[in-house]
Amino acid sequence: MVATQGYTIERFATTKEEGKFEKVSHQEPALDEYQVYVKVKACGVCHTDCLFAGEEGRILGHEAVGEIVDVGTRVTNVSKGDLVGYAYMKSSCLSCMECYSGNDIMCRKRSMFPEGRNNGYAYGAICDARFVYPIPKGIEAKHAGPLMCAGSTMFSAIYQGNVRPTDRIAIVGIGGLGHLGLQFARAWGCHVTAISTSRNKEAEARKFGAHDFLVSSEFTPEFIEKAEKFDVIISTVSVDIDYDVYLDLLKPYFAKVLPFLLDQKNFTGAILGGRKINTLMLDFAARHNIRAQIEEYPMTVEGVEKAYHRMHEGTARYRAVLVVPSDTEKEVQATAVSEKPKEQKSAEGH
Repeated sequence: MVATQGYTIERFATTKEEGKFEKVSHQEPALDEYQVYVKVKACGVCHTDCLFAGEEGRILGHEAVGEIVDVGTRVTNVSKGDLVGYAYMKSSCLSCMECYSGNDIMCRKRSMFPEGRNNGYAYGAICDARFVYPIPKGIEAKHAGPLMCAGSTMFSAIYQGNVRPTDRIAIVGIGGLGHLGLQFARAWGCHVTAISTSRNKEAEARKFGAHDFLVSSEFTPEFIEKAEKFDVIISTVSVDIDYDVYLDLLKPYFAKVLPFLLDQKNFTGAILGGRKINTLMLDFAARHNIRAQIEEYPMTVEGVEKAYHRMHEGTARYRAVLVVPSDTEKEVQATAVSEKPKEQKSAEGH
């Protein structure tokens, strides 16, 4: 039974002052045939949110997970009560070569975060059912959130990069992305090395799956010459690094994408995945017990601001996650139910 009069959704919007938020309320229309209404349970706070925080009234968040409350009449892939995640990509044309080939993240007609206001810093969202992802049993909403972006990005780099279980792989940067990258690479079967600027995170890096740990400030010419080289190096840092040094740490071997230099080394980029990658990633994470290490904050104005500050300053260990208080969940459920007219009972089951 779908609410035909729409939904009142409370969200947390940016203000003129970066890092400050206000609670707002929006009236959203009834679902169309392919949409679902998701009651948000948790949302990860990603550094990409900072890129869009300068505009007043914007709703941030693209690592959201929640329970489906209502479904449109033609939705068949998910049902009421399902726990699902929604992420950076909101929709695509579904009919171009990129969409057909499983690379819909590159669709020219894609809709991406932060478009619209059905994003993650909220108590609810209306989503295209074809772009929500069932969360496997055993993964809590608060742990599933960071997988929707950080997990997707790291899995995409490994999967799309054709990394083999026999490879020696290095992960540069042990933060929100890197600590998940260590887990994915270890579960993939690789020999995993963590690279950081100091030894402060060595113990945790090894806990996340690193076999070895290197400090980048110790990369002298003598060290590089003697060091065992890597098949793959994945950088997760947002600052400039000395790429010449890291290229010298790569094995000389053939690569299909962007071969360059005399040793035919490869330099390429990876972004978060689309529907295919996200589905594979969630299944892989469930089977191998891959979880982000998180800090929890309530989905309130104060909680959003604290979580955003921790993320913005780079002090979160390792992902900040907003969790909707249980009493708020009850209120959200009541709001949705109250807007379902009694005369629509015959529509139940669609």
